[in-house]
Amino acid sequence: MDPNVLFTGVRFDQKKFGAEVQRFKRKAEDLVVGGSLQLSSSKSLAESKFDESDATEVRTPETKSGRRSKKRKGENDSGPASAFNLFRPPGSLNSTEASVSGQEIEVQEDKSGKVAEAVNVLRKRCRLHVSGQNVPPPLMSFDDLRSKNIHASGYTEPTPIQRQAIPTLLAERECLACAQTGSGKTLAFILPILMSLKVPSDAGIRAVIVCPIRELATQTARECRKIAKGRKWRIRALTRSMCLDPKLKDLPIDVLVSTPLRLARLLKKKRVSLSGVQYLILDEADKLFEMGFVKQIDSIVAGCSNPKAIRALFSATLPDSVEELARTIMVDPVRIIVGEKNSAASTVDQRLVYVGSEDGKFLALKQLFKESLKPPILLFVDSKERARELHKDLAIDGVSVDSIHAGRSQFQRDAAVEKFREGKTWVLIATDLMARGMDFKGVNCVINYDFPSSIATYIHRIGRTGRAGRSGQAITFHTDKDKVLLRSIAHVIRSSGGEVPEWMLKLPKNMKVFHRRKSTPRRKQREEQM
Repeated sequence: MDPNVLFTGVRFDQKKFGAEVQRFKRKAEDLVVGGSLQLSSSKSLAESKFDESDATEVRTPETKSGRRSKKRKGENDSGPASAFNLFRPPGSLNSTEASVSGQEIEVQEDKSGKVAEAVNVLRKRCRLHVSGQNVPPPLMSFDDLRSKNIHASGYTEPTPIQRQAIPTLLAERECLACAQTGSGKTLAFILPILMSLKVPSDAGIRAVIVCPIRELATQTARECRKIAKGRKWRIRALTRSMCLDPKLKDLPIDVLVSTPLRLARLLKKKRVSLSGVQYLILDEADKLFEMGFVKQIDSIVAGCSNPKAIRALFSATLPDSVEELARTIMVDPVRIIVGEKNSAASTVDQRLVYVGSEDGKFLALKQLFKESLKPPILLFVDSKERARELHKDLAIDGVSVDSIHAGRSQFQRDAAVEKFREGKTWVLIATDLMARGMDFKGVNCVINYDFPSSIATYIHRIGRTGRAGRSGQAITFHTDKDKVLLRSIAHVIRSSGGEVPEWMLKLPKNMKVFHRRKSTPRRKQREEQM
């Protein structure tokens, strides 16, 4: 109640009741001050239930001039304003900061959600199937790596296996990678090795790449030098002359490419040290394990005693038995599969040709040569005896032909491969092992003169054509004796988009004959400290 109302009566004698008026006036002033304090405190408690960040101004009591002054939020105040702050609930002073931090968290969660969605879309588009813990996101572009030699070497856009394998190895994660032939697996492990090692060093061998055959080791070393062009990396393929060098242990080597037998032999004689190896790569790993190199691989893994060494396995096919063996030498690997496991490249036009009997193969081959079959042609046979025989027959007919098999010397094989690369040879006859993983540029056609003995063999054979996005052709001869194997090959052709007769798909299964593999000893699970 306003105390001035008491003094508005015209009949009230203020002189007569002066003492009472003064006493009542003091009580009224005290009531006004107390009321204002009580009102402001109740108001502050009500406001504390809402978002205080919306309040931009706080009004102060009246000044001497009778006007109310405005104060911005955050300025110091005295008197009633201090009383106002006393009634705020605990933590209300940091409400604005909490609101801002909450908004930042929401923004970060929104960004992470969009990134995860983009990663899933990219993996689905590239048919990338990835499993493992904390898998790094795939590579979007080569520009993210900031490497000049990539574009200079002719690489413009990463392939699916390169998108996932490169960031995985750069994150120092072990991996099992399976991708179709000609998909760029070599670059997928060369690039992260050179980027992680950063600069050449005299600290000894820091990366080891193991290949099943010498020709593939030589090719891999050549690709390494191409990427490292302009820098003083010491990249060497382990040759016979190097093995005979008494100063081999003192040679400056950053990256060593070798076959398992040669490297294991040197380790046994203690002529080379792998204690400083940071990366161990098993290229064409399925063939390494199937060829009986298990003991040699074990000795190489044991020689790479660095506890931080990263192990990786790359292959076009990954049978379950090989994957099981590979996991015994790896710790928490990331599994990367491009497309369907153990599938052929869709860039290859695959065809099955019935020739009746063994005698009909050579007649069918001569007929193909008369048709629109363009060289260079890679022709696969089962044995070195068959390779010698076919080489002689084609040479008599005037065909520009050469061959690579175990019966020829290293010099003869190297010369045959070089002539084929240069285009001086039109037809190259090869056994399965000799052409395993070899990258022949521009092979137009692959002919399976002898029917492949397994799905893996078939996939690796036809993978010599249709590489790096190019188109190719694969022709497979089959006879009546090949019916037990025909059904599985027909399914591979159908799964990669090819056409096969329905009767081939309905042939009875004969898995016992088809999946004949050499038995490999099992080992105990490797401890993490190895």
